Amino acid sequence: MPGSDDIMYMSRALELAKRGWGDTSPNPMVGAVLVKGGRIIAEGFHRRDGAPHAEIECLRSASESPEGATLYVTLEPCSTKGRTGACCDAISAAKISEVKIGALDPNPLHCGRALDILSGRGIKCESGILESECRGLNFIFNYSIVNSRALLAVKYAVSRDGKIAAAAGSPTPITKAAARSDAMRWRRLFGAVGAGAGTLLADNPLLTARIGGGVHCGQRLVLDASLKLAEDANLKKYNVFCDEFSVNTRIVCDCRADLKRQSRLEKSGIRVMRISAPKSEAAEFWRELKERMFAERVTSVYIEGGARVIASVCEGKAADFAFEYRSKDLVLGAGALGAFDFVAGGEKPFEIMGQTADFGADFLKFGRVVYK
Repeated sequence: MPGSDDIMYMSRALELAKRGWGDTSPNPMVGAVLVKGGRIIAEGFHRRDGAPHAEIECLRSASESPEGATLYVTLEPCSTKGRTGACCDAISAAKISEVKIGALDPNPLHCGRALDILSGRGIKCESGILESECRGLNFIFNYSIVNSRALLAVKYAVSRDGKIAAAAGSPTPITKAAARSDAMRWRRLFGAVGAGAGTLLADNPLLTARIGGGVHCGQRLVLDASLKLAEDANLKKYNVFCDEFSVNTRIVCDCRADLKRQSRLEKSGIRVMRISAPKSEAAEFWRELKERMFAERVTSVYIEGGARVIASVCEGKAADFAFEYRSKDLVLGAGALGAFDFVAGGEKPFEIMGQTADFGADFLKFGRVVYK
């Protein structure tokens, strides 16, 4: 059972880990704290892919010799050399006396290996301190490293009566500023943000994360199975095709899309990703998309609708995670478009197992998807 000091120091390590939000993928977010004589003598976190790991950053910043100190780290230290050297070797060389770990490495090939290595070198090890919080922080990494495909999350905002728009193709503000700001935070975390062609036509979204005055843009996917957008003579009027991040945008189509349409788009400078499965085979379509994104080192996709894209995701049981924002007051009525109107049976086919957040005017439920 971890003591109060263990919880305090691991909580600090978690705070540090979150500073890497959106920057470390495909690596996990990790924080580390070095404690000696009841004092924190060093801190560190993994800043970005390819940069030193949290343990190395922490050891380099030590204000005094780390010999005999206790290292708190949110994730099991790496035991393979990789691009930045094995953290287990650096810990041993620093003569750390004890390592306290939040969560073990989810990779079955590495899980528990660091404990065996460090214990074999006379370093005391303990794991499971704030384990749930440490694991939850890296839900994307945990999923992708085990399944070798990107985690796909579906995000939607609904009125109190479950509607996403007053009518199909009609932009309808659902949530207030606090909830919209939260959605930006999640966009910042995910490696790719996707939306259907219908959403593009209706809303002309940016699909960027705008936080604290800055703008971040990961990969942007416009889902258009038949490449109908190629018939639009002026696609450059849409933000995703004309802004400074346009090179990050791709249209995703299926194997039946007209090749002439694809050629027309590519000649105009718009990239196309062709999936070898037809959209009608939804499970295969989404599985291939997730695997191909993972092969590009993009470990997560945040799908923002609209209703037909949500229906396809549901048909293929492709969503691994979901974000449901719900207005507490707005009612759009029976004639409005429901989030799941195009799903067989017209009802949400899954439950969201996870957490909730209250934004005053709106409510969020988010977590792992379990299909009914």
